[in-house]
Amino acid sequence: VEAEFDITGNPRLNKYLQEREIECTDNSMFIRREVSARGNSRGFVNDSPASTQILKELGDFLVDLHGQHEHQSLLKAEHHIEMLDDFGGLGPAVEAYQSVRSQWLKLEREIEELKSREAKLAEERDLYQFQFDEIAAVDPRPNEDAEIENELQVLENAEELRDTASELHVRLYDEEGSVFEKLGQAAEQLEHVRKFDNTLEEPMREAKSALAIVDELSKWLHDYSDRIELDPERLQSLRDRAQQLQRLKKKYGGTLDTVLERKSGLENKLSFNEAFEQTIATKQKEAAAFRMELDQKARKLSKSRHELARSLGPQIIAELKELGIEHASFNVEIASSETTGPRGIDTVEFYISANAGESPKPLVRVASGGEISRIMLALKSVLAKNDRLPLLVFDEIDIGISGRVAQRVGHAMKRLAADHQIISITHLAQIAAFADAHYLAEKQTAKGTTASRLRQLTAAEHAEEVARLISGDTVSESSLDNARVLIEEAGQSHKTLRTKKAAATR
Repeated sequence: VEAEFDITGNPRLNKYLQEREIECTDNSMFIRREVSARGNSRGFVNDSPASTQILKELGDFLVDLHGQHEHQSLLKAEHHIEMLDDFGGLGPAVEAYQSVRSQWLKLEREIEELKSREAKLAEERDLYQFQFDEIAAVDPRPNEDAEIENELQVLENAEELRDTASELHVRLYDEEGSVFEKLGQAAEQLEHVRKFDNTLEEPMREAKSALAIVDELSKWLHDYSDRIELDPERLQSLRDRAQQLQRLKKKYGGTLDTVLERKSGLENKLSFNEAFEQTIATKQKEAAAFRMELDQKARKLSKSRHELARSLGPQIIAELKELGIEHASFNVEIASSETTGPRGIDTVEFYISANAGESPKPLVRVASGGEISRIMLALKSVLAKNDRLPLLVFDEIDIGISGRVAQRVGHAMKRLAADHQIISITHLAQIAAFADAHYLAEKQTAKGTTASRLRQLTAAEHAEEVARLISGDTVSESSLDNARVLIEEAGQSHKTLRTKKAAATR
């Protein structure tokens, strides 16, 4: 099953399509559903797969179904504000309001999130402060634990280091027969005999070089021995410091680097509290500005709606009189509040009375089927120029009416067809006579199988079917003549009405 829709001049639908990246060309949209023999089905929009939810949502933009008990959009009070806005062309103003509201709501959400994070930080602040103070009290330096470990090694073995250095100095230089003394004697002997063999020149220089090295080494050892001190206080101080660092490392990650990283992180979190306060204050100021602009736009929209309400009522009443409801009254009730909703501060609902002396009641509570049909038609006729639903289906909305009233309903539907595709299911000849195209739903049986079909009638068949609506299954020549007259009068009266309205407009 496939349908093609003209979506020209339907900004809300175009916005919906753009948000869902559904492409349409030449202002046409094709919607198709394929049903398999096993009952499975698939939906498509312009040959792209579409979910059932997408098809339902598109239906709200494309088709309005009106039956005796099912006036979908008009009998939902939440839609009345949108209809009033469409009637007055307030779409751009509403979109501007919604844009500001979106920015205001975004800021409000950000502020709430920041406050939540601030509260969470406040709960943890004492712990963060304690941990920071604990690390700051020790105040570790990068690589300090390694430096302390090296110094502790020296201090803990100071006596052995000093004795060893002193002993080595003596052996190398101070004692009788020391390395320095013997190496000096060797160098002298080599110098004495090199005159006999010049190849001893290099060994002699090596010996003197070794003598110099031993001299330097013995001096260094002597100085090192003098520098080594037994300092129990320094030793205990380093041990205490090492224990402090070890406790921090054990608690905050195992290494001195992780301790220092933790300290830096805690410092940032503690200082972030002030940043929270400043950020929240800034965003609150921005939100207040948006809120002020939002209120201004909402009040401006509300003022426009009240003006439109005064204009819409008389037009609806005039249309109802055309449809035979002579004593109708119609009010647009607008209740305003301080709360800014998706379309402003207003709640809009249509109130109507179809009889003299009755106070208007909410449209959603009107009970008479015939009156509902005409009220719907009146509303649709007035709102037609701004209602962009391309297809309206009237499913026997003419129940409870006849005669002149039925003819007036036919006129109204004919006028409405100038701006919409109208499909009317009717059993009234007065309404069928106005049809541009007449289709007959019928059943046929062939080879034991019954099938339903919808067939467009020719002009002659159209007259015959209107005659059948007048006289029943048996079509007489007189009923056929009556049908032809009815069709001719419908066409002529509608032409006359259009001419009168055109002249009045000029």
